[in-house]
Amino acid sequence: MTDLVVITGPPASGKAAVGTALAALTGFRLFHNHMTAEPAAALFGWLTPAHIAATKEIRLTLLARALAQPDMGGVIFTFVWAFDLAEDNLFMAELVDLFEARHRRVYFVELQASIDARIAREGTPLRLALKPAKHDVERARAMHREIEGKYRMNSAGDEFPYPERHMLIDTEACAPPEAAQLICAHYGFTRTAA
Repeated sequence: MTDLVVITGPPASGKAAVGTALAALTGFRLFHNHMTAEPAAALFGWLTPAHIAATKEIRLTLLARALAQPDMGGVIFTFVWAFDLAEDNLFMAELVDLFEARHRRVYFVELQASIDARIAREGTPLRLALKPAKHDVERARAMHREIEGKYRMNSAGDEFPYPERHMLIDTEACAPPEAAQLICAHYGFTRTAA
């Protein structure tokens, strides 16, 4: 069954690291946000209207095709969700509708970490391996300072749009393997075939 786990949080809050650990525990496929954002940025530049539109279209198309595969297991999708941007809320509603229309479940894991912790994570081996755009570590660190306070990338907890299927994890208080264990326990995930 193709259920979806959306891991959201600010840049460098640990989405890919937690997603990688969760994939190892569950056998779900990791579909992290840079898999689609980077190719679109190569053509259109980062965060341009064309980049945002293309990335959204690619993600929805690929996830719809995954849903059409009878043997596709769960999918972990990472996403920097600006809760104060209408287009991000619309995208998430479309994503939820896509899965629920096919009687699949969508689970949310929200990660939080201070800006200092997030800046310190730039340049780590996993970020560099998965995210070519992060190879300019100083530019990546400057980006944190540029967007801090510009967007609301964490919900206020009780204001999360899908509260009945939401959990919040502070990634400064728990490492990715521990976070993955907490997610499995919270949602009842067990190992499935990859």
